[in-house]
Amino acid sequence: MSRVQYLRVSFMAKTTEILGCAMILDEQRSSGVRRCGQLAGASWQVAHATDLAEALARVRTGQVDVAVLHVSCEEVEAMDLPRVLRLACDMPHLPVLVLAADPAEAARCRFLDSGADEILPDTISSTELSARLKALLRVKLLHDELATSREALSAALSRERSLLDQLRRDNAHLMTLCTTDPLTHLQNIRHFDLFLEKEFNITRRYGRQVSLMVLDIDHFKLVNDTFGHPSGDFVLKEFSVILKQTVRDSDMVARTGGEEFSILLPNASRQQTQALAQRILDAVSGHVFKTFGQEIRITTSIGSCSYPEDVEVADAQMLMYFADQALLSAKKYGRNRLVGFDELDAKTRRTLRDQYEQSRSSRPAPAAQDELLVQDVEKKQGAGPRS
Repeated sequence: MSRVQYLRVSFMAKTTEILGCAMILDEQRSSGVRRCGQLAGASWQVAHATDLAEALARVRTGQVDVAVLHVSCEEVEAMDLPRVLRLACDMPHLPVLVLAADPAEAARCRFLDSGADEILPDTISSTELSARLKALLRVKLLHDELATSREALSAALSRERSLLDQLRRDNAHLMTLCTTDPLTHLQNIRHFDLFLEKEFNITRRYGRQVSLMVLDIDHFKLVNDTFGHPSGDFVLKEFSVILKQTVRDSDMVARTGGEEFSILLPNASRQQTQALAQRILDAVSGHVFKTFGQEIRITTSIGSCSYPEDVEVADAQMLMYFADQALLSAKKYGRNRLVGFDELDAKTRRTLRDQYEQSRSSRPAPAAQDELLVQDVEKKQGAGPRS
C-alpha cells in the first residue's frame, strides 16, 4: 500500500482512536488493500506487506502490535511464518492470526503448532476479524505488562543485590573497627575477652589444653619521654609485628592496654608456652627499632598461665588474672623474662586464688548492679527509692 492509499484509508476511519497497529501479509495486493481498508474503518492502524522480506522489515521496527497472515494451506513454507516473525520482532509477544481458505482440521493444528495464535477462514467478516484482533491485542498487552514487570523486578533485584553487597562490606568494615586495635591492627581487648571465654569453655568441655601469656613492654614510658609519642607508636606497631611473626597461626594476639599485650594459645602446654615466650624475648631484645633517624632497643616481660596444668584455674577470667599476676612478678624480679604462674610459691598461688574468689563473690550480679545504678540516679535527682 502506498502512503497515499494509507492516508486515504486512515481518513475513512470512523474514529480517531487507534486500537493498535495491524500488519497484513498478503501476496495478493487487491485482497490485502481490501483487508487494510476494512481494519482501518474499524480504528486500526494498518500496514500492508506483499512478501516476507517486507513483513520482516515492518516487524523489526517494533511498531506492529498484531500480524495477520493471509496464506494458502498448501504452502509448506507458510507453516513457519509465525515462528519466523516472532524471531524477528523485538518485543515480548507478537500475536499472529492466520487467514486461510477453508482450513481443514489438520491444517489448523499445524498452524497452531507452528506458533499461530488463531486460524480463521478468509471469508470472515471485518467486524469479527476486528474483534478477534482486539482479543489478541489484549493478550499482547498482558505480555507487555508482564515483561515490564519482569524488567522492573530485575532492576529492583539488581539494586537490592547491590545494596546487600554494600551492606556486607560495611558490616565487615564495622566488624573490623569493633574488633581491631586501630594502631597495631591486633585484636582489641573486647574481642579478645570474648574469644578467651569461648576458647576456655571449649577447652574445658573437650579436655584440651590452653595457655595465656600477658606481655608488657619494659620502661615504655621512658621511650615516650625520651623519643616522643610518635616514636612510641612506631615501637608499638613494630612490637606487634614481631608478635604476629613469632606466634602460630592458631594463636590470637591482642593489644589489651597501652603497652600491654596478650596472646592466647589454644592446645598449647606449659612447655610449649615457655618455648614460645623465649623466642619472643629473644626476638624483641635483638631487634633494633629505627624511627626518625634514631635507634631504640626495648625488652619485654611476660607472665603465663596454663590450663589445666595450673590446677588453681577454674574459669577464663581466672586464667587472665593469674597470668597478669605472673607478669607483675616478672617485672618485680628484673624484667625481660618469663614468669609462669607455676613458678610462684604455693602460698602466693593460694592467696591469689582466695583474692580472686573473694572479689568475684563480692561483685554484685548484673541485675543487682542495674538496681544500684537506678537507685544512685534517683538519689541524685532527689527522688525516693522505687517501691
